[in-house]
Amino acid sequence: MKIISFEGIEGVGKSTQIKLLTKHFQSTGISYEQFREPGSSDAGEKIREILLDKSLQLSSSTELLLMFAARSELINQKINNSSAEFVILDRYFHASVAYQGYGRGINLDSIYQLIKITECPTPSLTIILDIDVETGFKRKVADTKDRIESAGDDFLRR
Repeated sequence: MKIISFEGIEGVGKSTQIKLLTKHFQSTGISYEQFREPGSSDAGEKIREILLDKSLQLSSSTELLLMFAARSELINQKINNSSAEFVILDRYFHASVAYQGYGRGINLDSIYQLIKITECPTPSLTIILDIDVETGFKRKVADTKDRIESAGDDFLRR
C-alpha cells in the first residue's frame, strides 16, 4: 500500500486534485481509500467537531494533542487495515508541523515526537499545493471558516 498525502491551506484546491486523482484511479481500476484529517474514524469525527468549533478556545497544546489523537485513530483503524493499493489523505502530519508548529509556535521536536509515538507511516508521496492566502480565502465562502481558518492571514502565512 502506498500513501499519497495532499497539503495546503483552505482554498488551494486539495479537494479538486483529490477528486481528479480518484477519478483516474476509478477509470484505471486502481484500488484506493480516501481519508481526511482530522476525521475518517468514529472518534476522529467527534474530535474534528471539537477542533473546528468556533465557540471553543483551545490552547495550542490541546489542539495539537487532539489532532494526534484523531490521527492515531485514523492510522490504527483505517490506514493500517487498508488492503487498497493507495491511501489518499486530505492532510496528514505535515499539517501539524505547519499549523501547530509554525502557526501556533509549538516546538517542532515535540511534534516530531508525537509523529513517532503515533507511528505515522511515511507517505510515498506528499503533494504540497500553494496559493496566496488572499486567493485561498476568496475561494472559501467566508461564513464557513472554522476555528483554525479563523485564526487569520498572519497565522496561515507562518
